Amino acid sequence: MIPTQQNVKVRETLHLLVRRFGLLQKEGAQCCGISVIHSHILYELSKHPNISLNDLSQNLAVDTSTLSRQVQQLVEQNMINRHPDPNDRRFVVLALTSEGQKVSKEIAEQMEQYVSSVLQFIPKEKQDQVLESLDLLSNAMKQSPNCCTPPL
Repeated sequence: MIPTQQNVKVRETLHLLVRRFGLLQKEGAQCCGISVIHSHILYELSKHPNISLNDLSQNLAVDTSTLSRQVQQLVEQNMINRHPDPNDRRFVVLALTSEGQKVSKEIAEQMEQYVSSVLQFIPKEKQDQVLESLDLLSNAMKQSPNCCTPPL
């Protein structure tokens, strides 16, 4: 298949967005002395407290064994607690500790500042259009049979 100019432009734009946002996430996480994957874990746990490792693995599109090692590091740093699942004692659920909540909040505040600083360069009347376009793109990616990320 020969790529169209539009396909090339979309790919290049996505490449730049991922790179720019990835660098931001790295800087945001490093402010708090944690890795980007740890930042993602803390973010998911702030959205979904008491989530199982398997569910977290699906949300992050990371295999369970890799994620388990990352979670263990966060447990050792006193950012995550493991608790027996109240519905099935054979499983554990994960939750942020007060330290994990603090770090997650710091990262969220930095991300909020960054998003605000970016949006200031987009005219107010176009900001909803940008969000709608990003949602359309995200949903299209989710529906694509070639997509490898989990449903969100």
